[in-house]
Amino acid sequence: MTSIARMKQVVISAAALTLASVAPATFAQTVATAPATPSTSQALEGLDAYIEAARQTWQVPGAAVAIVKDDKIVYAKGFGVREEGKPAKVDLDTVFAIGSATKAFTAAALGMLVDEKKIAWDGVVHDYMPSFEMNDPYITSHATVRDLLSHRTGVVTNGNLWYGSGFDRKEIIRRMRFQTESLGFRNQFQYQNEMFIVAGEVVSSVAGTSYDKFIASRIFEPLGMHRSYTSVTELKGLANVATPHVRIDGKMVPIDYRLIDNVGGAGVINSDARDMAQWVRLQLGDGKFEGKQLLAPATLAEMHTGQIVPRGTPSKTFKFTEYGLAWGIQEYRGRKIVQHSGAIDGMQSMVTMLPEKKLGVVVLSNSQPNMLGMAVALRVLDAFIGGPVTDHSAVLKKVSDDAARIAREKAPSPPATPSPPSLPLDRYVGTYSSALLGDVSITLEDGKLLLARPAASATLDQNDKDKFKARWKSPGQASIFGQTPANFTLDPTGQITALELGGDKFTRK
Repeated sequence: MTSIARMKQVVISAAALTLASVAPATFAQTVATAPATPSTSQALEGLDAYIEAARQTWQVPGAAVAIVKDDKIVYAKGFGVREEGKPAKVDLDTVFAIGSATKAFTAAALGMLVDEKKIAWDGVVHDYMPSFEMNDPYITSHATVRDLLSHRTGVVTNGNLWYGSGFDRKEIIRRMRFQTESLGFRNQFQYQNEMFIVAGEVVSSVAGTSYDKFIASRIFEPLGMHRSYTSVTELKGLANVATPHVRIDGKMVPIDYRLIDNVGGAGVINSDARDMAQWVRLQLGDGKFEGKQLLAPATLAEMHTGQIVPRGTPSKTFKFTEYGLAWGIQEYRGRKIVQHSGAIDGMQSMVTMLPEKKLGVVVLSNSQPNMLGMAVALRVLDAFIGGPVTDHSAVLKKVSDDAARIAREKAPSPPATPSPPSLPLDRYVGTYSSALLGDVSITLEDGKLLLARPAASATLDQNDKDKFKARWKSPGQASIFGQTPANFTLDPTGQITALELGGDKFTRK
């Protein structure tokens, strides 16, 4: 992984990828020694106070939480405000961006087409959408719908292909053929937003309508999700919408919504807690909602079944982790949970389900980054399981703070006496191009180099000689990526030949 966008996948991310199976003996031992299951009223005791305290711990301006148990919404409440410094409160109808929680909607849409026998999980993507073409012809001819939805194509992700690129979905898919980096087809897990853009466009190609219209008519409408949308443009003029926030100098600062229509099936949905609770009811109801079968039980079960095991350091919280079809699956206290998180500039979401208990939790919040969703979900799971009382918010906050401290300590210090640029600044001005990522323009204004992509811009601060740092002008982008290395390459004659931006190389035109 080379680019900053690949190293920091908080954007539209699955911060908590989830599940693996546990040996039957482990389940049996756990269940045998578990305390008596609390009643719903007992499980909900003290939850208001816990959520409010956790919200303040994570400095989240506002959050909405819904809990589904046995096909009923048993808890639904808003906390805090829609925008820092303003009085309007968050409630169940407050709309938030849900980021990567969108991915499961994409998988469900494809599942409906599986039920109609228009596609198959193991059908070849290129057969359904001939415009799908990867750099490796083997992947082009063998990648399946299942591969797209389980992050196992091996194609290395590059968020810069959609984030700030200005490319639409079709152009993103066309340019994916220029991504030469690979982890090996079906060799290992590689979280991949771009493949979910492809997945959404497979829906469009096969169904003969846009991805957005399919989601609206086949999922939002039958579930009664009347405040759910697939574009931030639909939020203009809408009442009761949460404002995104990022932390700047220790304070939560409101920012604008990022237009991410081009990310399609990977993360375009905006919704509220009431609507998301209906979505959870469908997931926990074997694909049936209020008497109507929207997804075949076997199709839904396949989505909740692990397809690949992500590599990485084992979690102390989750003993086993797999990734299904747009859902993470994990073991928690001897039980299978199904969940997915999401994040985009200033917004985060978490959807967590315990199928055995017909229990689901939705947490939507209007700041990023934070781990409020995970803290609340674990608190709810513990309460309904009858597990030991744990302040998950405090535990996760310490983990987060420790990680931030270690990152600061490891960050390289700038040179004590940096060398000046090799050339006058006006010699760096020009256009730099990548077949994968398009053009980057460098201009000079008031003695500073400025960098621009179609939907992102930055000031270049000189670090040492021909090495600069891109300071992004968008607060959301700055919060996610920090300062991105921007290094110029000179040939032996002193001519600038290339720009390397966060590990991505752009050749000078």
